[in-house]
Amino acid sequence: MSVPGSALTLVVVLAAAAGCGTGEPRAAAVPVAATAPAPRGVDVLFARMMVVHHAQAVRLSRILLAKPGVPERVHRIAGFIAHDQQREIDEIGAWLVAWGHPAADPADPLLRRMHGDDAAAHGMLTETQVRQVESAAPARAAELFLRQMIAHHTGAITMARSVLENGGNRYIHNLAAHIVNEQTAENDAMRALLVRPPRR
Repeated sequence: MSVPGSALTLVVVLAAAAGCGTGEPRAAAVPVAATAPAPRGVDVLFARMMVVHHAQAVRLSRILLAKPGVPERVHRIAGFIAHDQQREIDEIGAWLVAWGHPAADPADPLLRRMHGDDAAAHGMLTETQVRQVESAAPARAAELFLRQMIAHHTGAITMARSVLENGGNRYIHNLAAHIVNEQTAENDAMRALLVRPPRR
């Protein structure tokens, strides 16, 4: 299956939290034959909503990465999230096209409104929250990033667990399981950094 195992991410993220070197997750294609049966409406909806969700995580991570003076271990986690979730956006887009659906554009306001009244429960941040990270001094920005990304990940885990119960397509099922495992591990690493904030 093209979704990478959670063990790789667990090692990478916890290594980042400990101040060790990080690795690069491998990109992978989405073989249509390996994703049968045909997706249900809930599978397609989850895929499109997750593109928007991931795009916000990538944006927040890149804001932090562009800020000088951010503690190295937080910088590494932000770099991993930006890289890995952009890869998943690209992979989900390929999956949608393979099943005859248009690729999801995270800038499409219609897609952004899909989260609707559940946006907060899904961990979607407000524009004000994103700008708080952008305008904060490095140490404060790192703390805000960690707190906001934990909430963002928690929302993604909630969404993924729902589709695990209701979806039918194998790729989406494996993607959702991967999100639960990986983002839970990342949350553990980020919470550890909040308990003992790195100086640099």
